[in-house]
Amino acid sequence: MSRPQRYGIKFPFTTVSEENTLLDLSLTSEEEVRSELMHVIFTPKGQMLRNPNFGTSLIQYIFNPDDRQTWDDIIREIRDAVAANIPNCTIKDVQIREGEKPYELYAKLLYSVNDGVYITDYETITKL
Repeated sequence: MSRPQRYGIKFPFTTVSEENTLLDLSLTSEEEVRSELMHVIFTPKGQMLRNPNFGTSLIQYIFNPDDRQTWDDIIREIRDAVAANIPNCTIKDVQIREGEKPYELYAKLLYSVNDGVYITDYETITKL
């Protein structure tokens, strides 16, 4: 019986794994890129010692007004971070919307992944 291909550690990190590995692993390239996206978006810049430019500065927008200008800044921050840190992923569109509760923001990411042979489009929604 052949072992399934594993692509990397899922983000957010969990220790519950169906394959009895220490951390839960991505089993598809789609899961891997989604994990990479979440890792880049939710890591504050400067947190990684040997790569201080990895991540975003989204935390700086926490007390900014909830308006179109702030949303545009968040979109630009996400686009720049992904372009700099995930070379095989291209952000096509980022849409920001308010949640049902006050101060909730959601980002809908439309992106394409180039695996060297095919370019595949994906979509994910995450709470910021």
